[in-house]
Amino acid sequence: MRYQFACAAGAALLLGASAASANAPGAVEKTAEDAVFDEIVVSSRYRDENLSDVPDSIAAFTAADIERYRIERINRVASLTPNLRFSDDQEVGVSTLVIRGVRQNRGTGQPPVSFRVDGVSATNNLLTTQELFDIESVDVLRGPQGALYGRNAIGGAVLVTTRQPTATPELGLRFTAADGEDYTLAGSVSGPVAGDDLVGRLAFRMQDREGQLRNAYLGNQYVDFAESAAVRGKLLFTPNERLSVDLRGQYLDQTGGSGYFTPGSDFFLPLPPPNPPIVVDVPEYEIQSNRIGESIVRSGEISAKIDYDLGWATLTSVSSFTDVDSGNDQDLDQTFVEAIDIIVIDESETFAQELRLVSPSEQRLRWVAGVSYFSQDRFRSLATTFLGTPVPAAAQDLELKDFAVFGNLSYDINDDLEVTLAFRWDEETPKDVTQGRSETFNEFQPKASIAYRFSEGVLGYVTIGKGFRAGGFNNLAPGSNFEPGFDRESLVSYETGLKTSAYGGRLRAGMSLFFIDYEDQQFFLFDQTGTQANINVPKSEISGGEIELTAQPADSLLLNLGLGFTSSEIVEYEDIPGVLVPASQIVGREVPGAPVISANLGLQHTASLDADLELVSRLDVEYRGKTYWTLDNEDVQSAYSLVNASVGLAGERWSGRLFVNNLFDEEYIEWFFGARFIGLPADIAWPSKPRQAGVEIAFRY
Repeated sequence: MRYQFACAAGAALLLGASAASANAPGAVEKTAEDAVFDEIVVSSRYRDENLSDVPDSIAAFTAADIERYRIERINRVASLTPNLRFSDDQEVGVSTLVIRGVRQNRGTGQPPVSFRVDGVSATNNLLTTQELFDIESVDVLRGPQGALYGRNAIGGAVLVTTRQPTATPELGLRFTAADGEDYTLAGSVSGPVAGDDLVGRLAFRMQDREGQLRNAYLGNQYVDFAESAAVRGKLLFTPNERLSVDLRGQYLDQTGGSGYFTPGSDFFLPLPPPNPPIVVDVPEYEIQSNRIGESIVRSGEISAKIDYDLGWATLTSVSSFTDVDSGNDQDLDQTFVEAIDIIVIDESETFAQELRLVSPSEQRLRWVAGVSYFSQDRFRSLATTFLGTPVPAAAQDLELKDFAVFGNLSYDINDDLEVTLAFRWDEETPKDVTQGRSETFNEFQPKASIAYRFSEGVLGYVTIGKGFRAGGFNNLAPGSNFEPGFDRESLVSYETGLKTSAYGGRLRAGMSLFFIDYEDQQFFLFDQTGTQANINVPKSEISGGEIELTAQPADSLLLNLGLGFTSSEIVEYEDIPGVLVPASQIVGREVPGAPVISANLGLQHTASLDADLELVSRLDVEYRGKTYWTLDNEDVQSAYSLVNASVGLAGERWSGRLFVNNLFDEEYIEWFFGARFIGLPADIAWPSKPRQAGVEIAFRY
């Protein structure tokens, strides 16, 4: 693995040298007026900075990108971001997110990234699947980000910024109709509420979808139906130049199909008689559960962000309260026999508070200092029925508290060299009230980076950072063999990268290489009792890299290219109660969950038909390489490609387009659970979305 990492590092150095030569003497010179792209501004260090000046691997999506790519959920962001994988599976709100091999923990586990909307952390992992409507930007930060973005930022951070209220009245409306009787209506209105000091914005999104996937064993009923409604209100109060108060409220109501996994193998059914157990031959990857599953997620959130300019620093307070209620009723065995059914109830209330001071940006020494507090009460119950007989529910009342201190210090040694030191100290205490168990996890997470500007438009950096995710308690059902708790996990990430801009702004590129030394990596499993558990793998290693490129070879043509690759190994593993596969079949295998290679290519052509009308055509290709599903690497999704295409007209105040997603109707497995790991009668797999064509019309005033 280290040999592969060294080879990749050599390739990056060669690529960096090539990029640098584009700005060396003899290269074609471009003036500032010739630049094609506006500089992308990010605030990943709580201050506005050019993307090319930040020593981190960041995939940044501007308002123009969001419109161009039709970003409405994180899964669309993932399809455009190397080494980020996002899959919906099992029920509304449930997803599996993998970033650089760092995985999502489901159930009462925690996500691998800090997911923030307008600076407010999504305090429940069920909220990462929410629709992203009326948004201004999305930034994906890869690598540990706990120093600035708090708990669970072990793999990175996803920062979403919604559109701000405006002093000038604005109105927007968008309607989409697509296959599956899939209709979406979204809109926003913005303007002054009481003079220029108080402005507001109201946005909404509604969807009604009949579905495209059917259960052949239940009268061809649709299983992937969906209904959702979301509304967000914002008020921005700026009584003077020093003070701003940003108030936000949001409500989300989602209902959708649940548990339409497909069996991925023959299964045995221990029914008397006959004896021995019978073997039933079932078609692989066909939806055939004995009930139409349904799930819901309802959440409400209020938050307040207050900024006050002290002159020597800006004081920011971010307060939020979030209430989430969800439920799921599904067939767990995913076969046409009534074997195992499950009902899940998940309710939580969360309060979060953060205070931070940020120094002015114009000085040589720049710093951030802050404290944060997080408190959550969460109740989760899993009631299982086995062969028609109810099994005692696995219920857990969990209280979680986290207190943290964090800071970031950047210093310009000279005009070309910057040194950054950062840290976070967490004290997190989960308390299982149901079982009377409690444990406190403390962790210091330092981070250091050196950034050097080789020449105008070429920045190189080296970063070392530690990431942390607290342990917790499994929601055990009677009869489960899993351990009652799981330990914290931590990693040390080593990263080097280059960022370049050349040819007068017609070319932008970013390259990064990383190596992760992982201790006690957490993995999610479950069993036939209804228990959802996390286990720890003592030691693993992950290496890889990303290459991202944006180019405009002609005024009418835009090209985007992304490439991600990983190589990993489970170095140490011991037999764990509840895991039926022995350690000898796991040690030395790849860390499962992320494609070994992922790539995306986008081409957009814009033709001016007249002064106010453009014809915009776009083609996107996403390649997902071989993916290992299980710890022993026995179950593999082979490589496949997805193609999306669209063509549309855009005027000054309106636009319309025709689109088709998954153009060639590629069939693949979105997520997979091996029977030998979960104790069910058969492997189960989450099916892919079929081809979907549609039309979209938008107006703005």
